[in-house]
Amino acid sequence: MAYVGHTVTCLDNNQERVAGLREGRVPFYEPGLKELIVRSAGRLHFAGSERLAEAVREVDVLFVAVGTPQGGDGSADLSNVADVARAMGCALAGSPPREFPLVVVNKSTVPVGSAYYVSTLINDGIDDAGGEDAKFRVASNPEFLREGSAVHDSLFPDRVVVGTDSREALDALRTLYTPIVEQSFPTEWDPRPKVAVPFVTTDLASAEMIKYAANAFLATKISFINEVANLCELVGADVSEVAYGVGLDDRVGSRFLSAGLGWGGSCFPKDVAALRATARKYEYETPLLDAAAAVNERQRRRVIHKLQQDLHSLEGKRVALLGLSFKPNTDDLRGAPSLTIAGALNSLGARIVGYDPVAAKAAAKLVPDIQAVLDPYEALEGAHAAVVVTEWEEVRGLDPLKAASLMRDPKLIVDGRNALDAAALREAGLLYRGFGRGYDKG
Repeated sequence: MAYVGHTVTCLDNNQERVAGLREGRVPFYEPGLKELIVRSAGRLHFAGSERLAEAVREVDVLFVAVGTPQGGDGSADLSNVADVARAMGCALAGSPPREFPLVVVNKSTVPVGSAYYVSTLINDGIDDAGGEDAKFRVASNPEFLREGSAVHDSLFPDRVVVGTDSREALDALRTLYTPIVEQSFPTEWDPRPKVAVPFVTTDLASAEMIKYAANAFLATKISFINEVANLCELVGADVSEVAYGVGLDDRVGSRFLSAGLGWGGSCFPKDVAALRATARKYEYETPLLDAAAAVNERQRRRVIHKLQQDLHSLEGKRVALLGLSFKPNTDDLRGAPSLTIAGALNSLGARIVGYDPVAAKAAAKLVPDIQAVLDPYEALEGAHAAVVVTEWEEVRGLDPLKAASLMRDPKLIVDGRNALDAAALREAGLLYRGFGRGYDKG
């Protein structure tokens, strides 16, 4: 928002994080974000959450962008949202009368009905502070960016979705997003011709549901192709060829048809679980979503099965995990398949070495007894087997001959992303096992 011309203040209750951001240090790995912050200097400010009252007096739009982690029953934990909403109400109670209402926007992924919940909590905060009725409106504006390409997805989104029952809130957000919707901001970030971005306006509940439905559909699409991949192994078909042929149908599309370890991260697992939890509250069964989650869990266990087929006992065997973050170009380990696989390998007595260019140190803190390294060849040295978990470019570009020279027999490669050239690996003397790539007997 600062890059396209608005004045933005970011508030956080973590003072160390705020101090780092003021000095230009980004607290996580996201390509292009540091450069974007530098280019937005002068319009972008960072402050502690104690400045909330001041912000409420000065700003036109306030985004709630806090975490909504998965609770024990699968539902979204809204405690962070609730804390912000109550504090906002207290701040509104003590602020001077506004000419125009403050537009409060739920950017966090929240269950259907959360906009009304936030409105109630803001009013509770106003009452607790002994304030009079204050002008504010609540809107829902779900995010659809992908970790690893968040800068691009924010500036060049597929769509902008706004849900509200307030004309004032809608007008404010339409104005706010005009540079992005019209692609009218000057940029060298993307060389493609600028095309207007769809601006979707709807009611609050529908906007909240769009976010969950989109992620649940994509997760189900991945689980579907993984189910097909498992059948391909049985009948001798190659899922890569099958996915290509199916994806050419424009009713299906080619994206999210990559077979392998399945989905992870902070969004798909959490959002699918939250949607299933919402259904349970209404005593509605979701067999399709239940199956998608079950297939995804099974794919991670299939890695262990593939290792055992060729290594038999894993006790004392050295296994390299190539890639630890849940996807390339991020250091995020939330929901990462590597953690599940490492836990299973640990329980079976394997010796684990994990490679990741940005997440290795963080993974070492989460996985007991893992040797974390920053060089993929160091991970392969002396390994009986390697599992491709995250298809980093450094993993895709492995030299098969060098890998074969470093590994111990049977020099097994389990390609959890079907990212490598099976023929080249086999020619180099490596034993290759993919997911759904024919009988895979080499």
